[in-house]
Parts: sequence; C-alpha cells; structure tokens
Amino acid sequence: MQDAQRAIRMVRGMSEQCGLDAPKVGLLGFSAGGSLSARASTQYEQVLYEPIDAFDGLSARPDFSVLIYPAYLDQGVNHALTPELKVDAETPPMFLFVAADDPYANSSLVMNSALRAAEVPFKLHVLPKGGHGDGMRAGHRAAETWPKLCDEWLKVTVLK
Repeated sequence: MQDAQRAIRMVRGMSEQCGLDAPKVGLLGFSAGGSLSARASTQYEQVLYEPIDAFDGLSARPDFSVLIYPAYLDQGVNHALTPELKVDAETPPMFLFVAADDPYANSSLVMNSALRAAEVPFKLHVLPKGGHGDGMRAGHRAAETWPKLCDEWLKVTVLK
C-alpha cells in the first residue's frame, strides 16, 4: 500500500513534465494486485508512511481502478466484502473482470455489490470459463478479452 500510494502521488506530481493528464491516474492489478488496487482505492486517506517530499502532499486516491480477477476481497463474514474495504461515493470508478470458474470469482461479485450500493460507476465482466491468473497471455480467451473491454470502458468512463 505504501508503494501504491507513493506511486500515485509521484505520477500525479510529475504528470506535467511527463505529458500526462494528472486527473486520470489509475491503478491496474491482477489477482493479489487487484486486491491491492481495491485497497488503494478505498483506503487512500490512510497515512501509511512519513512524508518524504512535496509529492506526499498530493492525493493518493486513484482516479480509476482496473481489477483483473481480483482475490481476497471477500474475507468478511460469510464471504462478504472484506471489512477494511470501505466503499463509498468517493471510491473511484472500477472495471472488474473475472471468469466464473475462477476460485476467487466471489471477490469481484462482492465488490460489484458494494460499488452498486454506493452508486460508484463500475463495469463487471464475467466470462463463463477462463480460470485465474492468465494476465495477457496470447491464446487464452480471457486474457485476450479483457483488454478490449477495458479499453472501451476507459474511453467511456475515464477518457470522456
């Protein structure tokens, strides 16, 4: 989380010199990285390290998050949303992608429910098959599907 917060702040702080759009800094995470992205998107106000420089005065809130087959988001009672994930109206928009046969698929479903309840813009895609952990591997349907879907979501939700 410290590294995620610091990275968001640094990208935001160096956006002008790098030719980036500062209000469009996002996170993308796969599996446990999806879990980290969800945490960074819901716990961005926590002070987790001593400030180093002026970058640390900038917001650590991502402007959007992409969670690809996220894991460990359903650690609450009866596999509900993990308690420390506080989804509210300030939670950034999210794109979620998972396969129904992924052993961690419930993580996407509980995050979907929390985002919907908080009226946060999101998109959930569930493929019937695809398993867990194929990233962007060529020849794998899920891995070849999510980037195109995410690209469309980004165009409509983030880059509009």
